[in-house]
This record gives sequence, structure tokens and C-alpha cells, in this order.
Amino acid sequence: MQLKALTTVTGLLAGIAGFAQAQEVPSYYPTDYSQIIEGSRSESGLMIYSNMADNNWQPLIEGFNAKYPWIKVETVDLGSGTVHSRWEAEKGSSARTADLLVSGANDRWAAYGQDGSMEDYKSPEAQHLPEFAQPYPGVNVLSTDPLVITYNAALLTEEQRPTGFASLVEAATADPSAFEGKITTYDAARNSFGLAAWWSYMDKKGDAAWDGLRKIGPMIRGETSGGPMNEKIATGEYVMGIAVSGITIFPRLEQPGGEILGFAFPDDGTIMMMRGMGIPKGAANPNSAKLFVDYALSQEGQTQVGKGGLVPYREDVAEDQVRYTFQKISEQIGEDNMVIAGFDERLITEAQSFVDKWNEAIAGR
Repeated sequence: MQLKALTTVTGLLAGIAGFAQAQEVPSYYPTDYSQIIEGSRSESGLMIYSNMADNNWQPLIEGFNAKYPWIKVETVDLGSGTVHSRWEAEKGSSARTADLLVSGANDRWAAYGQDGSMEDYKSPEAQHLPEFAQPYPGVNVLSTDPLVITYNAALLTEEQRPTGFASLVEAATADPSAFEGKITTYDAARNSFGLAAWWSYMDKKGDAAWDGLRKIGPMIRGETSGGPMNEKIATGEYVMGIAVSGITIFPRLEQPGGEILGFAFPDDGTIMMMRGMGIPKGAANPNSAKLFVDYALSQEGQTQVGKGGLVPYREDVAEDQVRYTFQKISEQIGEDNMVIAGFDERLITEAQSFVDKWNEAIAGR
């Protein structure tokens, strides 16, 4: 009985110690930050709508729950555009909806920046982040993810593997039979992620890129999600993909059968997707959402972001702890070769004309 009682007391003391440790925050956080922590205790968890898979979220959520174990985090994996259309349809209703949105639908983030749909919360971590980390009030950047070339290593010899968009155009026009219907990418006409990516690329590369797209457009079969692209490349339905999200290919390389896939950073322009994150105004659990945003933007949180296959951008994230950092990719491919897919308001004003031009180019016109 004494041993049992001692064990119980020891367990309680350990729990109290863990509880105290969980409340520690950096010295640069505001003195009233404890109000956010205490406010989260009476909330009902955290619901996140995102375009990220469970394996991308796992390290970040585990790290967050080590600090705030009472907050149950649920994630719903959706297409970038669906993240926003679903929340927009649900807000104001009695249905439980997102407390936090995360996506690469940067046209929607630009719109929210204009209409103020997101809670204007400025994280105390902002002082340790680059200027691009908060493009609009309440809109944060979670990660900076490269869009890469992926290919089936069994179907394309080293000489056949394009190293960039221009070399793909050259290879495909030289041997159309090897690439006809065998190239994939995000369809900018059907996918907000693809719209943000390709609009940014074409905006930087101009007429030469449009001319190249017209030459290979009829050979392309567009998709709306990176996971299916890589699976179809692995099975040989496609031989390669261009501007495929790195977060879908990097984990796949380490899975059974991953050796059949290869990837490369395009040597004539690697698109770097700024993945947006924001707390909707009227969120049911705003304190829990604020704690999550702050953790995700912290040094520890950004390291966990990297362990989930995304690309962190804080300069104090140790490169040996993650696959890539924004800074490491910049050094590897050159800063001038980075095409930043940000939150330009022209994604709204020019969207329809861009989609019309895209559809024409995909048809070869």
C-alpha cells in the first residue's frame, strides 16, 4: 500500500512538473500571454482545414501537444481551393468549422487580405521572421515549399530527364511519342494551388514561357493534387511531372517503391510556394488557434514543420534537423532561380484572363 501511495504521489509530482513546463514561453512574449493559454483550456480543441496530409502534420502536432496536451488537434486534408470554399460555406452556420486555415490558394489569401476575413493576430514570433512572413494582417506563411520536376527513373534515361521547363520543351518536341499524354502538372484552370504557382512562373518568365507551354500543352494532362501525380508517375501512366509540390514527393521517396521516382529542382526557375495560414474571424476556438500559430512560427515549430516534409524559412532552424530550409535551397539553386509564389493581388484581378490564356496554351494555341 505504501509503495502504491508513493507511486501515485510520484506520478502526481511528475504531472505537476510537466504541467509547469508546458506553460513556459519565451521571454519576448507579452506579459499577458498567459491569458491566451488559460483561455484555451475552456475551448473544445482545434480544427484545421489544410491541403496537407497527416504525415506532414504529425511532427508539428506532436510537438504542439507536448506543450499544450489539453488541446485536441484535428486536421482535414482538402484541396487548396476546397479549404476555403468549405469554410466559406460553413461560416455563420451551426456546423463546426475550421479554427485555422492552411493552404497554397494564394488568390484566396490575397482576397482575405483585402476584405479582412482573418483575425488580425500578430504573433510574438514575427520579430524573428523575414518580412514576407505576414503579407497581410492575419495572414501568415507556414512554409516555403518548392515545386519540382518528378520523373519515373525506370522509363526515362538520364539523358531524357529534363532539368527544367525549357529542357522539357526541348526534349518533348524532339521526341513527341515519348511524352505525348505522359506529362502532368497542376491544372491552373481547376486548382487554386496551380493558379498561384503557374501565374507566378509566367509573370516572371514572360513570353518565352508561354511559347514553351503552347508547344507542349497538348502533351500535358492536368491534375488537381500532387499525391495522384506521383502515384501515376510511379506506375508509368505519366513519365514525369513539372511543378509538382515537393511535400508530396519527398516523403514518397522514402516509402516502398520510392526508388523508382526521382526529382530535380528546375534549373530555369524553381517555384517556391508560400503556404498561407490564418485564423478566421469568429473562430470557435481562437485561443487554441493563436497558440498553434505561435508554435508553428517558433524555432521549434518550424523545425517540426521541416520534419514533416515541408520547408521552414526561419534562419535559426538547424539544417541538419530537416531535409531542406529556404536558405539551403536558395544556396543550392541560386536566389535568382527562385520564383516566389506569394500573395500578389493580381492573382485576383488577372485570374480569369490568365486561365483563359492557360487553356489556350494547353490546347496548343
